[in-house]
Amino acid sequence: MPSTIRFLTLLLATCLASTAAASADRDALIEAWAANMAQLPGTSSFEQTGEDTWTLSDTDLPYEGSVRLIGALIRPYETPGFDSGFSQFGMVEFDLVDLPEERRNSQSYYYWLADRQTLHYSDEEQRWLGQQEYLSAVSTYYDTDLSLGPLSFMVNYGIWILLIALIVFVFMVFKRQTVKARSLMDDSADINQKARENLDRSEAMQNEVLEIARESRDLHRETNKLLSEILVRLQR
Repeated sequence: MPSTIRFLTLLLATCLASTAAASADRDALIEAWAANMAQLPGTSSFEQTGEDTWTLSDTDLPYEGSVRLIGALIRPYETPGFDSGFSQFGMVEFDLVDLPEERRNSQSYYYWLADRQTLHYSDEEQRWLGQQEYLSAVSTYYDTDLSLGPLSFMVNYGIWILLIALIVFVFMVFKRQTVKARSLMDDSADINQKARENLDRSEAMQNEVLEIARESRDLHRETNKLLSEILVRLQR
């Protein structure tokens, strides 16, 4: 019985995975891309004129002319251990046929492409979402999922916390080294002071020894003088 339940569970999971993969294929991506292009605020009209070709009237760029599909690819998100609710992203490459060459390198053109080239596959809704829908869904996901609270906090403020911790650590090490250096300097000053006192004491003792030697010399001279006088008197 347990093996039967395990088999049915595996079969159901396989069916669900197949369904999700099928709905995230290239055709579904291109269809979602075309729908996203048509509903963007700057789009006045977006109509298909043939296989992989459309006409576009856009007020954001602005642009009026043909659009030709070049290619589309799908890649999985490489986020092990982190479930964002999105398993794949798709990139649709297209060409604005009538856009002058000098405008293709403008900053506004790259910003315009950013909202129109990349789509994200939502596991929950089982469909491709445009950039604006994706950002809104991720924002809602962060706001409602309490388990992401600490992670979101670390993503937003982690680098500042690390920098502050590093600054505090460096300050503490510097303070400790300064105190240690000051203590060594104080010890060195004490040693120098004691050495100076010992030198002064040694010099004083040397002076006393010299004074005693002088007194002994003078006493010896007096003694020799008296002995000489006594000898002279005895000789008389």
